[in-house]
Amino acid sequence: MLGSRTPLHALRVAPAAAAAVLALSLHTGPAHAQGLRLTRPAAWTPDSVVKAVITGGSAQLMPDPEVDSSVPRIWLTRAERTRWRQTADYDEVMRYCRQLEAGSRWVKLASFGRSGQGRDLPVLILSKDRAFTPDAARQRGLPIVLIQNGIHSGEIEGKDASLMLVRDLAVLHQHDELLDSVIVLVLPIFSADAHERRSRYNRINQNGPDEMGWRHTPIGLNLNRDYTKLDAPEMRALIGNLYSKWWPDLLVDDHTTDGADYRYDVTWATNHGAGMPAALDRWIADAIERGMVGRLSAKGHVVAPYLDFKGGGGDPRAGIEYGNSLPRFSTGYAPLQSRAALLVETHMLKPYGERVKATYDLLLSLVEELHAHPGALTQAVRDAEAEAIARAHATDPAKRLLALTTSVSDRGVPFAWKGVQTTWEKSDITGSRVPRYSSTPWDTTVMLFRETQPTLTVRVPAGGYVVPQEWTDILDRMALHGIRTRRLARAWSDTVEMTRVTDRTTAPEAYEGRHAVRVLAVQLERQVRTFRPGDAWVPCDQRGGPLAVNLLEAQAPDGFMAWGFFETVFQKKEYGGDYVVEPLARAMLARDPKLAADFKAKLAADTAFARDPSARTDWFYRRSPWTDPEQDLHPIARALRPVPETFLVPVPVVLPAAVPSTSKR
Repeated sequence: MLGSRTPLHALRVAPAAAAAVLALSLHTGPAHAQGLRLTRPAAWTPDSVVKAVITGGSAQLMPDPEVDSSVPRIWLTRAERTRWRQTADYDEVMRYCRQLEAGSRWVKLASFGRSGQGRDLPVLILSKDRAFTPDAARQRGLPIVLIQNGIHSGEIEGKDASLMLVRDLAVLHQHDELLDSVIVLVLPIFSADAHERRSRYNRINQNGPDEMGWRHTPIGLNLNRDYTKLDAPEMRALIGNLYSKWWPDLLVDDHTTDGADYRYDVTWATNHGAGMPAALDRWIADAIERGMVGRLSAKGHVVAPYLDFKGGGGDPRAGIEYGNSLPRFSTGYAPLQSRAALLVETHMLKPYGERVKATYDLLLSLVEELHAHPGALTQAVRDAEAEAIARAHATDPAKRLLALTTSVSDRGVPFAWKGVQTTWEKSDITGSRVPRYSSTPWDTTVMLFRETQPTLTVRVPAGGYVVPQEWTDILDRMALHGIRTRRLARAWSDTVEMTRVTDRTTAPEAYEGRHAVRVLAVQLERQVRTFRPGDAWVPCDQRGGPLAVNLLEAQAPDGFMAWGFFETVFQKKEYGGDYVVEPLARAMLARDPKLAADFKAKLAADTAFARDPSARTDWFYRRSPWTDPEQDLHPIARALRPVPETFLVPVPVVLPAAVPSTSKR
């Protein structure tokens, strides 16, 4: 029956159609008596359009896996119980973690800090020998693997895969011999507050689960850009309380990708080549590229390195660029601490269960590889630490060069592309060509560009760095990073190198809560400086020496200068009035022919400068004795030699722990 709100145009029926309906009703009687039901077409919703797109391509080729029927129901995750439609919220995850701890002597649940909104940040420690502290783990000598999930909490299959893996290894004792060779730390949810901003509308490009978390923290920070600057409480807790205490040999960072459609269900990335410690580069080639990827492929997955199309477009025929990440990312950060990192990216258009299975199988393949080659990773880390120390001690300046940035060369290699047939249609909405993906496989050969080369290098200072004590933000963050510093016990004077910034740009809009400073040119100046008691000396002969360089050099793209910690050095504190500077300038020009030539050349080359009276006045003020000598000067000194031990606060002597007495008295 039509309701009273039905519009009139809905009642207009063609005469022939009306007659047919009338004849049918007279012949058959009421429709419901014959089991017939007349229904309206489903209402249009935004969900229906998006779902048709994200499930219509490669998702058709890789359906969700079956849930393992051998797992007792009490041990199933929510993802498994709902056949991959849902993922647990924070409270349910915490209950499951406590259940894992209660179900196995090999599992310990701990908190490494609190989120911005006050939630505990959980870590599961998995050790067959119950090495549940950093000291106990180091005594075992096994590689320590940190599996990090939910740094972007909408990309959350790593959480379910990791919980399933801990359950299978430690509770159900499937393949538990693998734990003879490794200690595993699992962060089920890193960005815990963002995890609870759950919605079905958080990631439009992603195929499930029904609801997922958010990309940024409640204060708007992307944790996956915060490894060096440490602005977010979650990242400060991770680096200060976990990473720099346990010193994991390998950090695994689980994500879901964005971008084009293709048949690969999981991609991976590491830094490689230029800027990488040689021993870690070799280990990655052996254990990740050949070992883990080979095992994962044998489990039925279609695996590739991280797929970034050349030129930033969406067409793989342009070629694939596989380069290095900056230190703000996990894979760029860990090598600077003489450790390995692995980025895992499942494909967002594959069904959620398939993505969980791909992550699970990758993690299992990785642990299998570590078990098959015990000691290889820990030896590579020791060699990387030795390389960092040797670089700082080198007397030849050429051997102290360290790459701050790298790029991909133009030399490519053929790569077997496994995509889906794609048509490109001109859109009058976007004004560009838009891809339409099918589920039909498309195989071709494209070029893969993966050879990296240094684009900006710096000479590591032979004596390390000296940080004035008033830059407390810098020193606090250095301590969180686990970088060793020594305080001056008394004043010390020496010739050092200071960095003058001669060209720079500052971003007009904030990015990650800061105005980025891009240093384009610098000039090193040798000066005699006197440092005060309490100033901090940062030696470079330590495991985190490369990180110290990347934090303290003015041109480092993810250093403290780049993130705006030193913006005040560019502010003008004093200025000269034109009525004073103009006659002074006239006298300076008359007495200095080179200055006069430089001024004339500046006027000819820079029309904006020529039209700006203030800039012209300031040009002379900066060349007068009244100029601020600290203007545009990076406040971090590059020491030419180590600070003598007699000027430093003594290192506390740590006595060995007393052996407990066995006497009954």
